[in-house]
Amino acid sequence: MKRKVIKKMFTVFCLLTITALTFSQTNLMQTIKVEAHHVIVNGGTVHISVSLSEEAYKKRKPDMTLQCEPVDNVVRTEITVPTWDCVINVYQDRNGNGKCDNNLLGIPKEPVGITNWDGKGVPGSFGKLKVGITPTTQTIRINLYQL
Repeated sequence: MKRKVIKKMFTVFCLLTITALTFSQTNLMQTIKVEAHHVIVNGGTVHISVSLSEEAYKKRKPDMTLQCEPVDNVVRTEITVPTWDCVINVYQDRNGNGKCDNNLLGIPKEPVGITNWDGKGVPGSFGKLKVGITPTTQTIRINLYQL
């Protein structure tokens, strides 16, 4: 009798654990809209990159990248990211060479935007630029600046 009760309890425990793990895994990701504003229509591909850690941001090795062709001065796209901090970079590749060109001082020659950056001064570190993605986050707006 005890053995049957223990087996039933163990089975229920396993099913509840699997259900809880499955539910928590689905809540770790969030689909958000990224809006890049002040884009030049037909002015080149818009590149969006997402860095999920300070290391990825420092090494300029983003965890996710995508490209959009602008048909309006606002580019909107959806991405699915984990619910934690990230930095989203956007630039418009005006000359079509697939990279963000900089001058001798390292200042971008092409329009750029980063989360939590107002286009004034040096953008700063991951800690300054990060945005927290939560289950209620819906849209991240990034303004492009021509420096």
